[in-house]
Amino acid sequence: MSNNNSFVNYVTSGGIILFFFTVLVALFAWITYGTIEGVWGSLAYIIVGVLNIFPWIIPFAAIPLGVLDILGFFGQGMYSLTLNLAHLNHSWMPFLWYGVVSIIASIIDIVFMLLIISWLRGLKYRKKEPKTNIALINCNIIDGNRDSEVINDGVILIKNIVEENETPGLIVSVGSKDAIEIPGDYKKIDLKDAYVLPGLINAHCHLSGSGKPMKIMNLSDNILSILMKLFKTPLGKILFIKMMKKNVLNALNAGVTTLRSLSDPFYLDVKLRKKIEKGKFVGPRLICAGQGICITGGHGAIMGYVADSIPEIRKCIRKNLRKEVDCIKILSTGGVMDARKVGEAGRPQMTVEEIETACFEAHRGGLLIATHCESTEGIKEALLGGVDTIEHGAEITDELVPLFKNNPKSLRGYTALIPTVIAGMGMATLPIKVTKITQVKHENAKLIEIGMIKGLQRAYKEGIKLGLGTDASVPYSTHYEVWKELKHYLKYTDMTPQDAIYFATKSNAEIIGIDEITGTIEAGKSADLAVVPGNPLENIDFLGEVFKVIMQGNLIKNPKVKKIKKLREFEPIELNHLH
Repeated sequence: MSNNNSFVNYVTSGGIILFFFTVLVALFAWITYGTIEGVWGSLAYIIVGVLNIFPWIIPFAAIPLGVLDILGFFGQGMYSLTLNLAHLNHSWMPFLWYGVVSIIASIIDIVFMLLIISWLRGLKYRKKEPKTNIALINCNIIDGNRDSEVINDGVILIKNIVEENETPGLIVSVGSKDAIEIPGDYKKIDLKDAYVLPGLINAHCHLSGSGKPMKIMNLSDNILSILMKLFKTPLGKILFIKMMKKNVLNALNAGVTTLRSLSDPFYLDVKLRKKIEKGKFVGPRLICAGQGICITGGHGAIMGYVADSIPEIRKCIRKNLRKEVDCIKILSTGGVMDARKVGEAGRPQMTVEEIETACFEAHRGGLLIATHCESTEGIKEALLGGVDTIEHGAEITDELVPLFKNNPKSLRGYTALIPTVIAGMGMATLPIKVTKITQVKHENAKLIEIGMIKGLQRAYKEGIKLGLGTDASVPYSTHYEVWKELKHYLKYTDMTPQDAIYFATKSNAEIIGIDEITGTIEAGKSADLAVVPGNPLENIDFLGEVFKVIMQGNLIKNPKVKKIKKLREFEPIELNHLH
């Protein structure tokens, strides 16, 4: 019934606008020509003029053709032809109207040209057929397990040519060259003693941001709401998803082969995931949460669903399920970027009952649920509600440790922590004159940063299930520097580089539920691999020098990352500042 009413309202509104537009044109025509014939001719002229837009929007040709036509270089051009069809003489009104038409056509032409150029540039990422089976030789293999030895002088066989019911891009064999015989139909790729490891997994990111600091973050809620309405238009969504595609390709080229998108607008993350799955372009594996769910005035309200009661929460999660998301994201505490006073970031916002409802609905749909949570009290309430992952985190007290390890309301009996230490580091350590954020945000960033580091330290010490994410999209956290989060893990704990790689690969895959598909280098798993020139177990910085990527068997020979220009580097908080 409501859909019918909406349709009637649209038709009525459109009819009223068309009526007044016709009256306005008729009035100007009468002033110009002073005859009924002039009025009818002007109305006919506009109809024909609109039809004439279409030849002008031919990409790369429309703008010069349209300008030359108006200037009269084509003699009996479309402008003159339209006047003749409408039986009108030259005057200010038809000339002005045709000028407006040419401007509109030129704008459309520019958009078409940009889309075509972008499409042509994106061809290099498209899958190429036919594929060949691949044998990676002369390499050192770090398989992603916590206690495995490096396989020196190793071989990895990847099968891309498959039968109808087989999955391409799977690893069929891994081991030393003496233990593996390479079939004749496998193309050998000599890695010249480089190191191969599972592609990193970013278990917490947002595809709609690049990590570049933007003044938009300081705008009021009202202005941000207006901007989101513009982004929701067809053209806005096209621009949005193009930006998201650029971000995921940047991540992939940096050796990040899986991203868990935890709240992006308009389900564009799901749309992008489907494009990759259909082979429109070679992209990373995407685990998508669709739109996040928060309270009125809560963290994430600009881009997510707002729900203030148990029925509303049920409805939002059911919408997400219908949109084919892979997981659910709620935001149960406040955050840094929209807090209005010091200490508000991390304040509990959802009730335990609301969290429990969200978890029940998500789990009933077979999905894991993550929550934005930046305070000890917020963690306690989220654990009691049954969440599967705590995102960001805070100081973990003695009473919370056993609930992490044994959480009966969670889907799998435990709750994991994704600390995202790098997320607020830039805003917490760089001066305000550089970050351009408010003093309140700066102080909140420092408080949350210290809480996340303490949470990481306690989780590692107590053996709480630990993953790795960066919240890539927030200022100074890029999609191509996920590896730097591993450096923070090494700085703030006594874990080894092999531990850190395990948390960023196998443990992450287990936490987000894809460990049967990816996360380690072993037979039967997808060939999602990164190749670096040196041993990251001796120097973790080698993870920032990826020179080859294999994504589901697709070889990216020379991956190139488009870095943000003039992005300010920052040093992590020193341990003595924590107390």
